[in-house]
Amino acid sequence: MRTGIDIPVRFRYNEDTAIKGVMIMKFIDYDRVALTDGFWKEVRSRNAAVSLKNVHRRFAETGRFSAVACVRREDPPHIFYDSDVAKWLEAAAYLQKDYPDAEIRAIIDETVDTIARSQLACGYFNSYYQVYKPDKIFTERTEHELYCAGHLIEAAVALDACGVNGKLLAVMKKYAEYIYDRFYVKRDTGFTTCGHPEIELALIRLYTHTGERKWLTLAQFFIDERGKRAEEIYPTVDRTYDQSHKPVREQTEAVGHAVRALYLYIAMADVGRLTGDDTLVQVCETLFQDIVNKKMYLTGGTGSSNVGERFTIAYDLPNQTAYSETCSAIALAFFAERMARIGNKAAYHAVVERVLYNNVLAGESLDGKGFFYTNPLEMHAAFARYARTLPDAPYQPIPERVEVFGCSCCPPNLIRLFAQIGGFAYGEEDGVLYVHQYISSRVSACGCELSVQSEMPFSGKATIGVKGSGRIALRIPVWQSAVSCAVNGAFCVPETRDDYMYFSVEGETCISLDFEMKPRFVYANEKVWADAGRKAVEYGPFVLCAESADNGGDLASVEIPSPDHAEIGAEGGFCVKIPARRLKSDGALYSYLPPVREAFTLVLRPYYTWANRGENDMQVWFL
Repeated sequence: MRTGIDIPVRFRYNEDTAIKGVMIMKFIDYDRVALTDGFWKEVRSRNAAVSLKNVHRRFAETGRFSAVACVRREDPPHIFYDSDVAKWLEAAAYLQKDYPDAEIRAIIDETVDTIARSQLACGYFNSYYQVYKPDKIFTERTEHELYCAGHLIEAAVALDACGVNGKLLAVMKKYAEYIYDRFYVKRDTGFTTCGHPEIELALIRLYTHTGERKWLTLAQFFIDERGKRAEEIYPTVDRTYDQSHKPVREQTEAVGHAVRALYLYIAMADVGRLTGDDTLVQVCETLFQDIVNKKMYLTGGTGSSNVGERFTIAYDLPNQTAYSETCSAIALAFFAERMARIGNKAAYHAVVERVLYNNVLAGESLDGKGFFYTNPLEMHAAFARYARTLPDAPYQPIPERVEVFGCSCCPPNLIRLFAQIGGFAYGEEDGVLYVHQYISSRVSACGCELSVQSEMPFSGKATIGVKGSGRIALRIPVWQSAVSCAVNGAFCVPETRDDYMYFSVEGETCISLDFEMKPRFVYANEKVWADAGRKAVEYGPFVLCAESADNGGDLASVEIPSPDHAEIGAEGGFCVKIPARRLKSDGALYSYLPPVREAFTLVLRPYYTWANRGENDMQVWFL
């Protein structure tokens, strides 16, 4: 039953760039949110039971954990092995509270002790440089020194904040002091800003955790100095690669390496918020709009080219060769969340939702053991296999997830994101408790004890139980067309503003929601040449795809006339069955006869579930 609240279909995000750099939204941290059951509780539990241990095993086998002992070996560690270990430590810290594990705790403590023993007396720590290039410390901008330092600082803050191990915080504060002295006080290093942003947002976390202003000052310094020195460039690529082509306040579009860009933007948003720098905040809003309106895949992925793992030009969004790194999707979710802290707009939370339920989830297999580095929106498995056999083979994404890559930044990054997933759900502003994401969970804030029982993402139903008196705001998802709403069993039409529904509650209150969820078409801008004349199908927050495992081959020739007669199925997991037609030619390579249209039932599944049944073809966009 509808209440008369009809929300028009929207896809283009907020176009109002008039935003002031004033913090108005306080997010409720993940550690105050207890996941109770449902979709995200299952994901998080799987990561604690399977992914965390499996990634540690593979990282140990490939020498990542032993590298932090800083002992010379015949096969030097990769320049960013430290960051892989750090992200694993951070994820483990978050999971220890709800999933205490003696084995994991022992690994944490041993690794922290090893890092502490290996740290130089001056405070410096890097398993690559202090063993293999001690004479090059802080002279090679491109080689991830400060990037690794940043992730180690984030791990240290997490371990201390979660009460798991406070020793690493002391170690990393000593390292941060050394960085502060060399880069900010003495300014005697071979470069001024890092080639891969990360240290900036880590310093902000260190500031918010310790209250020591110097860490915010150093983060601000790194941001302010970026783009001011022409000599700080990568020798073989243009300066846009690491966003050093101009000072950050002069940048108007997202360029270069997608992960580097988004990590930088996260830090810029944080510094803008914490210092009240309206100019910096406005730049972040401009960059955010450029990404979501011109350079973001339907799945929430970013970075369209494998050459430099980068943003290219507006509307360049190829499907088969989409780079769309898992880490860049994770970073976009955090960037949108940071923007929402400045100006609580439902559009930011809609981006978070799109990213989490599609590109991010696709980065990990359903059993929690395998991972994607890149996330294409189209797969022709036979060609991908063939292309990889060629000398100087052109880039093709892998058709199946693997346990570890040579560059394995994504697996521990996913685990640390899933571990703190509850931190995306709630916020508080002027005494109002906001529900941004419908995750089954409990939280106490704004004088209320609130519980969410959500059937999302497979159904649009949710029940919000409230004890206490106050104001509650519930986000209206962008994907629905109508909502049925009841308070204590009585249907109602709540106050609606800026895509939130507002309720005044007192005592014990039960709010029942039923957002209309049905398959719908979405069309790309006509300037997206890869998708011109095609359509995709969404169901709730899910982007759907077809696989040859369900539908046979020739998916690129599939035509879907209408979404109106689709049916929901459960064969092999959640699926949508929709009447479709497949184009069939007379067999000639070229013909003067038009193809015939053969009717069949197309089986669509959530994009994140693809490639879990062996190599097969996959398609997101259809005729």
